[in-house]
Amino acid sequence: MQEKKSKKSKVFRITVALLASIAIWVYVDGINTTSVTTQVRNIPVEFTGEDTELADKNLMLLSGYDTTVDLTLRGPRSVLVNLDKSEMRILADTSTIDGVGSQTLNYQVVYPDNIPRNAISVSSASIYSVTVTVGTLTTKEIPVHCEVTGEVANGYFRENLILDPVHLVLRGQRDDLINISYAKVKLDISKAESTVIRTLEYTLYDYNDMPVTGEGVRTSTQLIQAVVPVKTTKEVALKINFREEPGSTLQQTEYTISPQKVTLRGEKATLADIDSIVLDTIYLQDLNATQDLVYNIPVPEGTELVEEIGNAIVSITMKGVSEVEMPVTQFNLQKVPEGYVAEMVTTSLTVQLRGLTTELDAMTEESLTGYLDLSAYSTAGEYTVPVQIKVNGFDNIGVKGSYQAVVRINAKPAAE
Repeated sequence: MQEKKSKKSKVFRITVALLASIAIWVYVDGINTTSVTTQVRNIPVEFTGEDTELADKNLMLLSGYDTTVDLTLRGPRSVLVNLDKSEMRILADTSTIDGVGSQTLNYQVVYPDNIPRNAISVSSASIYSVTVTVGTLTTKEIPVHCEVTGEVANGYFRENLILDPVHLVLRGQRDDLINISYAKVKLDISKAESTVIRTLEYTLYDYNDMPVTGEGVRTSTQLIQAVVPVKTTKEVALKINFREEPGSTLQQTEYTISPQKVTLRGEKATLADIDSIVLDTIYLQDLNATQDLVYNIPVPEGTELVEEIGNAIVSITMKGVSEVEMPVTQFNLQKVPEGYVAEMVTTSLTVQLRGLTTELDAMTEESLTGYLDLSAYSTAGEYTVPVQIKVNGFDNIGVKGSYQAVVRINAKPAAE
């Protein structure tokens, strides 16, 4: 009996919980779908087609730019709560205007992208059309001047000012434009150590160098970019990179570079990474006893030479070094393939040697050995094989060039 009562109680609790969940869902759904209103105030009117279709008709707006609209919007609460009012726009199309005087334009309400277009409606508005005044368009081109103030940091210098644009195109009524002579911006370069780049607002001036308000005047741009390159100089050395070989080392080399240093001009950050200019990489083994080499100076990117220097001259003298030819008659055959024997077909090679004269005079043919690696050959035959020449007993002699010799490979005779 007690068990039956417990089961009935459990069923009752489940039923009550289910009904409560449904009631909450219905309540929330009702809130989300209930139509409510909200107000958006002072939305500025934007005019489309003013610089294209309207200007092509030689017409311009004289008034109406400060027009704003207040809207009362109606829609579901769930939609309006996600409305970012700051992203709402009012657009009035000027392409329908065909004449001067007072004109009335309809406008379009544009909602943010996340708002469904048909979810909200305008319940009421402070105005339902926009009234503007239209006049005849006159254009005038004026120069842009820049007043540069201050001095760059000590050790730096400025280059010529760059303005973009250098002219402004004004649009307005003739009486508003007739006295405007030029536009001016001001740029402060005090203690600058790098190029100064600024985007500046300008002021219009008349022919008496007095500022004018420019009311009723429209311009091709609202900002001017002013650039003053600021650079410095740095003295850097000219260098040669040498590659040494036995018998051709810097100990046997004397050289001069003329000029030894040059002065570069450029941005501080660019020059900071430049300590020298490498003219060339020279392999000492390839040099004659004496010679002069002429180089164009490779100026690093973003810099220029301060001095007018033609070329750099590198004069090199090798001390106590000479070259001789000597035959190689000793050969060492290495890594002969298993099951084969090898023999030299070439029995002598003439090689070029370079090194200290005193050591060359002392060496003999027995100081030279040619080594041949046969690991790449696996069948019988005659092959032309690279030869590595080694000098034994002399540290300051090197072999110039590359050499080859002919080798014969035969199968080992069968064991008797």
